Amino acid sequence: MKLLPKILLATLTLFVLSSIGGYFYFRKQFQAPANQLVVSQLPATTAFVWEADATHHLAHAALLVPVSIPGCPRTCYLQFDTGAPYTLLKSNALEVLRANFPATRATLQAQHDTVHNLQFTLGQGHVLARKIWVRPYATATQLPTNPNEPFVIGTLGTDVFDGRVLAINYARQSFSLSDSAPDSLLRRRATFVPMSFKERRVLLSVGLQGQPQELMFDSGSSAFALLTSPDNWQRMAQPTATAQSVPVNSWGKTLTAHTVATTATMQFGAATLPLGTVTYIEGTTFMQRMLTQVSGMGGMLGNAPFSQHTIILDAKAGRFGVVQ
Repeated sequence: MKLLPKILLATLTLFVLSSIGGYFYFRKQFQAPANQLVVSQLPATTAFVWEADATHHLAHAALLVPVSIPGCPRTCYLQFDTGAPYTLLKSNALEVLRANFPATRATLQAQHDTVHNLQFTLGQGHVLARKIWVRPYATATQLPTNPNEPFVIGTLGTDVFDGRVLAINYARQSFSLSDSAPDSLLRRRATFVPMSFKERRVLLSVGLQGQPQELMFDSGSSAFALLTSPDNWQRMAQPTATAQSVPVNSWGKTLTAHTVATTATMQFGAATLPLGTVTYIEGTTFMQRMLTQVSGMGGMLGNAPFSQHTIILDAKAGRFGVVQ
């Protein structure tokens, strides 16, 4: 074999091997770690609150769930984020709690970025986190002087309803966790679509503009209806609509969200829900874009389309329901 063909063959072989290796690398990055939460004393129901972002005129910037921690007389909050496959805590928030409530110092002391055997209550439910990761968060924080102002200490991930059923009533701001789908909701003619819970990501099989699509439900994208690619954004935007661009914070990094009005609708079986707006994010990393492609999802669906409905995330039966 002559030299040039050998070089071309070697280059092609290296490219193929690199592509395969890269694929499995990004698949591994998408994998969720073992579930560390032990949830008991269900069913449990609690009222959630919305965190607003006054700077960007967002009334529903984050969905916050109240929790109680031993030794802390104050109610704390976790942002419920179905884009997070595991629950985690903010290092600076734990520092504030340890400084203000000495009884929490032993419980909330991290060892190698991990808190062990943390117990907390969620409504009537009890949660034991055998290991919970503490994520460094450089932004300074302090305990609000107003006791009614939510103090956010971390993120509540999808591990909390792994093998269980979660119902969120947006209109009444109710968060209910149970071992099976409540009969009271099923009798109200809930419409279900298939839901994949692979790696504890909520992937929904829905219709988008009449075409089948797999979307990831990300309650952490509360302020947006649908996050998608710039190309999809361009196709779905109303021709005469003016886009709004605002900075958004993603764990200390500032990204830019471009949102525009759309007439696009989603089909959940026989139910049709208008999106209202569509958004794309500028400033995401190469890793984030690759993880999106590897996961197979066509976009991320936020809370906004369900604002007047109740949704059922049935991780046990693999289905996602919308109650009109």
